[in-house]
Amino acid sequence: MAWLLAAGIARMQGADLSQTQAVQPGKTTKSTTGLKVGAAAVELVADDSMVIAGGITAGKAAGQEGKLRAAAVVLEKKPFGKLAIVACDILMITRDLLDPIVAEIEKMTGIPSANILINCTHTHHAPSATLIHGYGRDETFCRTVQRGIVKAVQEANAKLSPDDCRFYFHLGEEKTVGQNSRQLLEDGMIYWIGARTNFVRATGPFDPELPVLAFRDSTEKLQALIFNHSTHTIGTRQSGKRSPSFYGLAAQELEAELGGIACYLEGASGSTHNLTLTGDEATRRAMVEGVGRIPLLDHPAVREAAVLGRPDEEWGEAIVAFIVPNPGAAPDADELRD
Repeated sequence: MAWLLAAGIARMQGADLSQTQAVQPGKTTKSTTGLKVGAAAVELVADDSMVIAGGITAGKAAGQEGKLRAAAVVLEKKPFGKLAIVACDILMITRDLLDPIVAEIEKMTGIPSANILINCTHTHHAPSATLIHGYGRDETFCRTVQRGIVKAVQEANAKLSPDDCRFYFHLGEEKTVGQNSRQLLEDGMIYWIGARTNFVRATGPFDPELPVLAFRDSTEKLQALIFNHSTHTIGTRQSGKRSPSFYGLAAQELEAELGGIACYLEGASGSTHNLTLTGDEATRRAMVEGVGRIPLLDHPAVREAAVLGRPDEEWGEAIVAFIVPNPGAAPDADELRD
C-alpha cells in the first residue's frame, strides 16, 4: 500500500519515480509542480444500539471517543485529471455498498472510478458495515457511511485550491506500535495473544515504514496530510467506547495541532499487533514518528527537529517540539506554530 500510494502521487506530480524509490527513512523530499488540492472530513454518526464489528462475537459500545469519519483528499494535476483518496473509520466494506458510492462520486464530481481509492482504516471499534463471524451489518450505519464518503469527496472537490500546492514526502519509521504477532512458542504452537513466557521468535517480518504525504498551499498552510502504516487498528483510550482507534485519534489530534485534514490509510496489517501498549501510548507513537516531524523539518529556519509527548490533563498526552535552527535563523514559537 505504501509503495502504491507513493507511486501514484509521484505519477500525478510528473516526478521521476526512481527519486521516490530512493528516499530513505528520516528523509524529506518536496515537489513544486502545479498541483491543486482539496480536503474534507465528514462525521459518521453512530449510537449505542449499533453492533460493533471486529470481534469474534458481536460487540457493543457505550459512548464514543473521537469521531468516526470519512476523510477525503482530492488531487488535480493537468493533464492527468483528478484523483480521490478516502479513509473511512470502519472495519471493512463490501462491493455491494462500495460500487454505488464510486458511481455517485464519478457522476457528481467527474472523477473517474479508476481514480478513486477508498480505504477502510480497519478500526475494530466502529459499527458493523459487513457480515463477519456470523453477525450482520447495521444497515442504518451502512447508509451513513455511503452518504459520508460521497459528501466528503464532494466537499474536498469543491475546496480544490485555486493556486498550486507543494507536495512533500517523508519516509518515517515506527517500529513499536506494531509487531508480527504470530509468535512461535517452545512447544511448537503459534499464538498471537496471551503469555509469551515460552516465546521463541516471530513467525515473519514486520513492516515499520511510515510514509507521510503533505500538501501545502501557496501561503504555506497545510491543506492535507496522508500517512500510512501496517498495523492492526485495535486499541482505544477508553475501554468499551466506539472509536476510530489509535490511528484515527492520531489523525484528529494532528489536525488540531497542524491544521488541514489528516487522513490515515491502513496498510497490509495481517497479524500485526502490539497488545502491550495502551491506546494513549499507541496514539502518541503513531503521531510522533514520521508524522509529527515533517511540518517542522520543512520550515526554512529549521535544521533538525524532534517531537515528544508530555502529560496533558485533557488528552493524556500532548505533543512538544524541539528544534535546532539553521545557522543565523532565530524562529520564534508563534512562527513555527503557524
